[in-house]
Amino acid sequence: MRKIEDYILIRKIKSGDTEAWEKLVNKYYNQIFTFCVRRCWGDQILAADLTQDIFLKVIENIEKYKFSGKFFNYLFTITVNVCNNYYNKKKFTQSELDEKVLNLGSESLITNLMMQESANQIQVALNTLPDIQREALILKYYYDLKVKDIAKITGTSVSTSQSRINQGLKKLSKLLDREGFMNE
Repeated sequence: MRKIEDYILIRKIKSGDTEAWEKLVNKYYNQIFTFCVRRCWGDQILAADLTQDIFLKVIENIEKYKFSGKFFNYLFTITVNVCNNYYNKKKFTQSELDEKVLNLGSESLITNLMMQESANQIQVALNTLPDIQREALILKYYYDLKVKDIAKITGTSVSTSQSRINQGLKKLSKLLDREGFMNE
């Protein structure tokens, strides 16, 4: 059903229908923004900027879009690429990375008032994973995507995507089982 709705919206957008563009953005904005927040260590301002860049890329290239596969996969492919390009340009130093994780820890005290503590612990642990593993886990468990769709989105093989998910889960499990982590 989603595929047909997207097809109709994109056809309308290609014919100049601005309301259809607005509907498409509204349909996917929260999912893209949420992915970017998770991918950017909780930095909502950066996530909003990246989300805007993603939708600009989509509208700039909508005429080239071919109706093969799910639009959602196409959109997430752009999302992953925009995030990766940002971080490839911005090479974080270890001290910047440590500072981000520490800042996230202080933000999680406020967040704990609104959300379950375990969800925050998972997010903090997730933020410590390598980008490729974090990305695969976010797509798998927060967006409930199949491994073959994750492979398409990230431009890897199914076995590589599955490996990234498995390795990420093992690392998360170790982090969450550490006594010191759970008590912080």
